[in-house]
Amino acid sequence: MTKTEKTYTLITGASTGLGKQFAHECARRKMNLILVSLPNEDLDMLSKELSLTYHVKVFYKEIDLTEQATILNFTKWVTSNFAVNILINNAGIGGTELFIDSKMDYLDNMIQLNIRAMIMLTRLILPELEKHSNAYILNVSSLAAFSPVPYKTIYPATKAFIHHFSRGLKAELKDTNVKVSVLNPGPIMTNSDVTKRISGQSFYIRLSIMSAEKIAQIAIKKLIKGKSVIIPGFMNRFNAFVIQMVPVSFRIFVGTSIFKRDFKKKSIHENFNNRSKQPSWIQSDQKTIAS
Repeated sequence: MTKTEKTYTLITGASTGLGKQFAHECARRKMNLILVSLPNEDLDMLSKELSLTYHVKVFYKEIDLTEQATILNFTKWVTSNFAVNILINNAGIGGTELFIDSKMDYLDNMIQLNIRAMIMLTRLILPELEKHSNAYILNVSSLAAFSPVPYKTIYPATKAFIHHFSRGLKAELKDTNVKVSVLNPGPIMTNSDVTKRISGQSFYIRLSIMSAEKIAQIAIKKLIKGKSVIIPGFMNRFNAFVIQMVPVSFRIFVGTSIFKRDFKKKSIHENFNNRSKQPSWIQSDQKTIAS
């Protein structure tokens, strides 16, 4: 394959949620795409849909970005075959767990995907970005980056890393043609389960909820304008301001009250699902013991 002269936008975590909406928004703007997701997430179908709908070139890879060798091979393929002028590091995972109960694989995967994959992709794609007169990096962080969050612990720490890394890298690249932005969204409506869980929160929190489609539109628009920190939505910008103004101890107190309740609801839901999957005689025995 001969390296194309057309420029491409590389998007990770592109099969669902915010990543999928990034793909739609970029394709709508006539950007050719390289999409990345885990295997078996129907990325081939999305790629065909985008290509046919928006008349752009779309390539894709279904790979596990927590594997270092996979990232090295993938970026070698990208830089050898494509002229990439935009990198969107969207892939990431989170969750609500008691740290003491968290599985080591769960913790390791979150760190490897949220931090190492983002760092490696940025470092390995950056020389390609520097070849273009206008190039952009968008790293997806979160409002959670601005405060410790009990019952999530690792997730906000990884998002804080992304936020500070992005701000530092932007300063380093100030005199180059590569612009760096960091996106700090609040609650996002991505699927029915997430929407239902968020809707169970307080009225104040529900005011901050935004659709993935709207966030993607705002993010890409501000990325092209070279905005350093992108916080979509008035309520989320207000929340970010308040979070950074109040003492850390108060942030932790509020976070504990919110996510402890969220954790309990999640535990009850998981226990119910586990019970419903068990044979009826096991459920019957458990009811007898409980009584």
